[in-house]
Amino acid sequence: MTLSAEEKENLNRENYRRAKERATRGGSQKATHEAEEKIKQKQGLDPNVDPSGPPHLGPVRRSLPRFVRQGDLWLLTNGIAMAEETLLDTTGSMQDNVDLAFSALLGSYEMLTTGPEPIFGRYDLQIATAIFNDIHDNIDDGKVVLARSQFEMAEKIAVQMTLLPPGRNGKGNGKEDPQFGLFGAAYLTSASINRYGLKYYHYTVSDEPVCENIDLMWLKKIFGKDVLERVSENGYDIDGKNIPDVAKVIMDLQKNAHAFFFQVDGRQDVTRQWTDLYGADHVVMLPDGTQYFHGYKAVVAGLTEGVLDLSSAEDFLCEHKIPKDDAKKIVRAVAHIPIGAQTLCPNFSKIPKAGDLFREKTDLWPVDPSEVATETSEVAGGPAWL
Repeated sequence: MTLSAEEKENLNRENYRRAKERATRGGSQKATHEAEEKIKQKQGLDPNVDPSGPPHLGPVRRSLPRFVRQGDLWLLTNGIAMAEETLLDTTGSMQDNVDLAFSALLGSYEMLTTGPEPIFGRYDLQIATAIFNDIHDNIDDGKVVLARSQFEMAEKIAVQMTLLPPGRNGKGNGKEDPQFGLFGAAYLTSASINRYGLKYYHYTVSDEPVCENIDLMWLKKIFGKDVLERVSENGYDIDGKNIPDVAKVIMDLQKNAHAFFFQVDGRQDVTRQWTDLYGADHVVMLPDGTQYFHGYKAVVAGLTEGVLDLSSAEDFLCEHKIPKDDAKKIVRAVAHIPIGAQTLCPNFSKIPKAGDLFREKTDLWPVDPSEVATETSEVAGGPAWL
């Protein structure tokens, strides 16, 4: 059976161009201009990037497989869902990070999904983007501490990125507040890849230290008054009188995700703190800022998945239009990470593939081919998410 483009629904040049044209009004404004204007007018976040909503979904971000109906069975259209989330600092010198990420989005997506052996070729790549700002910059001016998109495919990846309002200029108090984004990543994420024993990908980028304590009052402000109930529904038990600190949050995040911290600027106090939190092999230095951040992420994923090695990574980057000198820097910067870590996870070589048939969308494993009738009925309807 041949699936239509609509049923496979991935990001491509045309739907990215459409999203960019609409958000920038033909290049006459920044992609996040309308989102920033809404914040200035104290109209709040779009529900799709509000950490507490949308109301029908709540604060949990879900990455789920896609199916179409095939007779009495369900056909997996694009492989098992692979979640990737990037948590961006957008204050002060980091204020252009959403603009840079949006500009690099299509190239970043193609780095992961195209080529002779795509890094995420066997998965259904689903991307979320989050931004964090500083509590002290948000008390009086209506700005947001955290915004977080859904895990999306196709045009919605780009559209929801444009809904993230950067903090821009901050008050320079010597720290920012990514701890709430890390909390959401650890306890308010439901990624189907974890059901198979594999991990998804989470990246945090900043040039500042973090407050290592997490305030319940702010958790409720950001994620909703029932945040701990929603955390519990998602499988985690957190006592309101004993909120985990950032060290515990990152420890729990790394159980489910290949989670890395990317440091802009080389401040040693920042490096020491994040190294203590993430481990030295999960901290990557960005000596030239975030211009080629998408290249760093792609190589980290490629090395972790075992698709790239240190000898092939430089050529891979050059093939994707990253200058040779910068490609060398990227490979040197990531050479210490746990290469092949995903390949050591249970079921790495056994996960279902696109085209497999399932009796129920909630089943973990597909039907044995011997059980499937030779003749199947026509596909009914379009794609149905789990």
